[in-house]
Amino acid sequence: MRRRNSLRAALALGLGTCALAPVALAATAQAGATYAGSLAGSRHIAITLHVSPSGRAVVALHIATLPIYCAGNGPPGTPALAFPRSAISQAGKFSASGADMIGSGPLKGSVAATFKVSGTFTVGGRERGVILTTYSGAARHCSGSSAYSTRAAG
Repeated sequence: MRRRNSLRAALALGLGTCALAPVALAATAQAGATYAGSLAGSRHIAITLHVSPSGRAVVALHIATLPIYCAGNGPPGTPALAFPRSAISQAGKFSASGADMIGSGPLKGSVAATFKVSGTFTVGGRERGVILTTYSGAARHCSGSSAYSTRAAG
């Protein structure tokens, strides 16, 4: 009987430790840090994000150029990608949606593409995620997704 109780106690302790492990391993963003990196793939496209001083939100996200997944070039002009402030969960995850607006010509103000960035902060000042790009109109076939990774600067 005593051996059975010891076994139950050990099992309960082991399960309790396993239940707490994900909490202990969850990484948080470095407060006030700038993370820089690039999209995976053959073309180097830089991505930068800034974390709030509290470490609870991504306050700025910048992608250097439009990722395009077909032959040719993206829409003319410099992309004007706008992403809103995004909360960082206790698990270190965030998600942001944005759009590239056409800046001139007869389609000025129209959406050229939409984006969704989903990322996770990991240990050692790193962050990784995926960007999903969806083009509109005739360029719809140029839509796609890319993994990316960043690292806290400094």
